[in-house]
Amino acid sequence: MRSLMRIVQTALCEWENALRSRRALVLLLLYLASAVLCMNGTISALGKMEQELVRVLKLPDSGQTGVVSETLWKSKSFRSMVAASVDDRLVFEDISKRHPVELLYAWFAFLCAPILVVLVSGTRVADDLRTGVARYMLVRVTRLEWTLGKYAGQALMIASALAVSAVGAWCVAFWRLPAETATRLFPAMLGWGASALFYSLAWLGLALGLSHLTRSGMRATAFGILAIGACSVLPHFFPSIELFVPSGARMGLWRTSFTPQAVAVFHLVTLGLVYLMAGAAVFARRDA
Repeated sequence: MRSLMRIVQTALCEWENALRSRRALVLLLLYLASAVLCMNGTISALGKMEQELVRVLKLPDSGQTGVVSETLWKSKSFRSMVAASVDDRLVFEDISKRHPVELLYAWFAFLCAPILVVLVSGTRVADDLRTGVARYMLVRVTRLEWTLGKYAGQALMIASALAVSAVGAWCVAFWRLPAETATRLFPAMLGWGASALFYSLAWLGLALGLSHLTRSGMRATAFGILAIGACSVLPHFFPSIELFVPSGARMGLWRTSFTPQAVAVFHLVTLGLVYLMAGAAVFARRDA
């Protein structure tokens, strides 16, 4: 129990330092800006595509973005074409029940999660080692407690940023789409934000684990970016390692049923903690 309290105190200290240095504000604005810009760009591109479809197919113009694309998404011929490009039939059956706008938001959220985590959180351990803050903390907590506290503090900040960014993206959808459609999207946007959080936790563990290996924030960021590239490329050449990279478990988050989602969440959280503990194990043999 005392160990848990020290982990919580370390996480709260991470929050306090982030608020004092305005790093929390930067994190919030970065996530919010990326979500708002992606959603606005997606709806703009969708609107132009619909205008072109209306012109080519000589359809009646509804004057509202999203109506034509939703109708097209529900058509059997279009679904057959999309199904041919999706490897997992069960995933396709689940996403075919979703609105195309929310699917595009989810795709952007999953795409941006790794790089945002690496850029914002990947330097936290390395920075504390460089400035000497780690030595101050390690007088009061063990190295493992400090590592887990840093992870928990960053996870809470990312969760807050994703919640705000999901609401911000929905506000753009409410402004650009018919009110009835946007209202139906609100629970879905929050749900995709939660899915992006669990996906981010795996990358957070990897980024902080790598950050234990150096005292340089720039080097920690470089390690994180290289890790993103390796996790994206290597599974194409060595399919057997897909189980050990975050993207290998991501497809389960696209499902709507509880069991595959729970398996994916457990897989991603476990991966993040394994990465984190690997970095902590190396750090345990180094001078703080």
